[in-house]
Amino acid sequence: EGNLHRMLAYTIRRIVYLIPVLFVLTVVVFGFVQMLPGDIIDTMIGEEDVEDPEVRLALEKEFGLDKPIYVQYGKWLLRAVRGEFGKSLITRRPVTFELLEGIPATVYLAIVGIGISMLIAVPLGTIAAVRRNSSTDYVAQVTSLAGISIPEFWFAIMCVLLFSLYLGWLPSSGYISPFEDFQQSLKFLILPAAAVGFRQAAFTTRLTRSSMLDEMNKEYVDTARSLGFRDRKVIYKYTLRNAMIPTITISGLQFANLLGGTVVLETIFAWPGIGRAIFEAIIQRDYPLIQAGVLVLGVIVVVINLLVDLTYRYLNPRVELS
Repeated sequence: EGNLHRMLAYTIRRIVYLIPVLFVLTVVVFGFVQMLPGDIIDTMIGEEDVEDPEVRLALEKEFGLDKPIYVQYGKWLLRAVRGEFGKSLITRRPVTFELLEGIPATVYLAIVGIGISMLIAVPLGTIAAVRRNSSTDYVAQVTSLAGISIPEFWFAIMCVLLFSLYLGWLPSSGYISPFEDFQQSLKFLILPAAAVGFRQAAFTTRLTRSSMLDEMNKEYVDTARSLGFRDRKVIYKYTLRNAMIPTITISGLQFANLLGGTVVLETIFAWPGIGRAIFEAIIQRDYPLIQAGVLVLGVIVVVINLLVDLTYRYLNPRVELS
């Protein structure tokens, strides 16, 4: 019961710590967009008659650009807290709808990609550590090194050439929601998820192997073996659980990174995710969508970091709650 209270207090304290972090995040996001060349009015040039100074002044008043910068920030922050990000300058649709269309696709891809990474990396890294300096260990190290060295976009293109153009097994691009047709959605998912998972697995395999070797050299492993526990039980019940702490951490950070860092893969596979939406918004200078997209991704990263921290305690009660 005492441990439960400490865990609850720690969770509340960590959530409170997020408040200044999120505040700084909003300042950075708002300031970043303000530093971009031009403004909303310049983006509208060519679409509406904004060459007339009177029309420009009217539009500046409509968008609040005639107010001091801190007033603009305050109004934007209040709207953001309510989930109101205005309308896209390009599609004229609410930005919230634009994000809600892209987030599920990106999260879907990131979850499956990380899942593939863990399914490859944890068993391979564990076996490589247990059979250190064996042929299995060398194969695991060479494979992970290749995965780190090969550019993600190049691997994705090779997957398209081999499995789509040459063999014709899978579609080269597109997206179908798993809620519409799960079986068909898997056909479109396999190639981008494999491209994501293979590279992430390369990093995670090396980390899992290193963590397992560190844990296997600790005294509690020798003590467990001296008490008569079988090696399999010691390794997979005790050692692996402790070694998974840094692996879970990296996987959480990888997942957060994938939510906003898959723009290249999303472009190659025509995957309608949020990374691709933000990239296109930057190209088209769609400021409301840029601000909302970067802010949402930042909040997601902060929340995932919090969940990773809380996972520490669950995996290893010896971790201090400080």
